[in-house]
Amino acid sequence: MGEVDVSICMVSLNCWPVLEPCLESLRAADPAIRHEIIMVDNASTDGTVEHLVRRYPEVLVIRNSRNVGFTKATNQALAVSRGRFLLWLNTDTLVDRNFLKDLLRFLAAHPRAGIVGPKVLNPDGTFQVQCRRGMPTPMVAVAYFLRLHKLFPRSPWAGGYLLGYLPVDQPTEVTAVSGCCLLARREVWAEIGPLDEKIFGFGEDLDWCVRARQAGWGVWYYPGAVIVHLKGQGGAHSKPYHKAWGIHQAMWVFYRSHLQRRYAFLVTALVAVGIGASLGVTVARIWTMRRLRSLATAAQLIKGDIRK
Repeated sequence: MGEVDVSICMVSLNCWPVLEPCLESLRAADPAIRHEIIMVDNASTDGTVEHLVRRYPEVLVIRNSRNVGFTKATNQALAVSRGRFLLWLNTDTLVDRNFLKDLLRFLAAHPRAGIVGPKVLNPDGTFQVQCRRGMPTPMVAVAYFLRLHKLFPRSPWAGGYLLGYLPVDQPTEVTAVSGCCLLARREVWAEIGPLDEKIFGFGEDLDWCVRARQAGWGVWYYPGAVIVHLKGQGGAHSKPYHKAWGIHQAMWVFYRSHLQRRYAFLVTALVAVGIGASLGVTVARIWTMRRLRSLATAAQLIKGDIRK
């Protein structure tokens, strides 16, 4: 186990156009940090596995016969990992040469920090606000869904989930960091166990970070390390209805696991109604957008026929 510093655990699903640049950026990472890459493929049909085997022989590939979800697939990778540190990394990320060294240096300087996440940027260089988060209690969640953090950007209550009132260039202990790039000590995984497979995908990072904090580990956002997250390209994002269900199912599982015992039955009932209503609105929005795109495509075809 001492021969590998970091096990990089990734999950692929029809994402080759973004996966290739990600792997190239990993190849360019500082070779002083000895790492292994474990890729669990959830039955891709776009040639991802074939490309991996041919072009990246250094990657250990685990093939699933069906899409088992991000959570279960990540657990598969963690189960065979050998590194002293464990990195979850999304396939639609781009890393720089020193990102692993920077994150490891932070953990070395903070012995009780069990998990650390970097500053995450969008492709246009703007800050990706989801890379650090607070505890989504019912009131904090209401403020988030009502977009009150946009009206009161300096309010700790209104911005309690995305922590927008905190400086983006200051290391901060937080409730959770993003699973798009999450580095953990192996001791954390050994103590709190695998990701909760009741969560198919989306929100598993929040749950795991909260469990780590409950076990006494610190979870830190560290802007001294920076990555780019393309976000929303390939994988589950190509199936918007499935994604919508996964996000809302994860909300309910998280609430039941970590918050329900704090609140009266009426609050829990309101949370259930709120999650259900949010799911309904999201599905309606997806259907509307797809319908509008279909109508626009039909209009273009009709317009082309008329011109002929």
